[in-house]
Amino acid sequence: MRTADAPAARPTATGRHLCWAYADRDEFLGQARDFLAEGRASGAAVRLVGDGLPDVEGVPAEPVSDVYGVVDPAATVSYWAAALADALAAGHTGLRVVGEVTPLVRSAAQIAAFAAYEHQVDRLMARHPLSGMCAYDRRRVDPAALSDLASLHAVHNLPGVSFRLHAVAGSGDLAISGELDVTGMAALARLLDRVAPTVVDGELVVDARGLDFVDHRSLMQLASYARGRGATAVLRTPLPAAARLVELLRVPGLRVEAR
Repeated sequence: MRTADAPAARPTATGRHLCWAYADRDEFLGQARDFLAEGRASGAAVRLVGDGLPDVEGVPAEPVSDVYGVVDPAATVSYWAAALADALAAGHTGLRVVGEVTPLVRSAAQIAAFAAYEHQVDRLMARHPLSGMCAYDRRRVDPAALSDLASLHAVHNLPGVSFRLHAVAGSGDLAISGELDVTGMAALARLLDRVAPTVVDGELVVDARGLDFVDHRSLMQLASYARGRGATAVLRTPLPAAARLVELLRVPGLRVEAR
């Protein structure tokens, strides 16, 4: 596996949803200030969610419990969809949110629920003018959980995370970027179970154009997961090695399309 530097935590056309893991509160506030200022300059409405935070860029912080309550992934995504609709109706170009969400990932049940929410809101952001920075205090979040949560963002600042499972800009479909090898197999299994990606017409389509490396174990794992959902995994990737491996190993339940 090649080791790459962590991607810069800035929103792009394919990364409106970013994760910022921090250990220095002032550093986080500086990133939040820049993120909200960029949103305001683009005409977006801006919001700040977090307990005990000062105003940032003149934006008062809203308590986490007032916005998220007990996280229900579908209900929370609906909340942000409605907030975006209100922002657009008020003449804004979109909605940009900074959320310091550390209090929502303290227990195993919370982590599982919030991981599902992260993927669902990522799909919403991929299709609509909604962008968000999810901030986690790395001193207070289990390292393995933090890695999983970072993996659910196309853009993050956490080193050592080998792959990213996120939504495709414009469609919200499932994408996997980075590198899939034996070191990420356990995390991939956990995340697929937690986000339960959409199966359409018996196919689980994965946009893997951002995948730099994949080994045979990961291909077999994707196929096994899809079969468990009664589907065929369709991996769309320009990597010639992926197609060769599937052909050589005759992996059932997996098709590679050169894209």
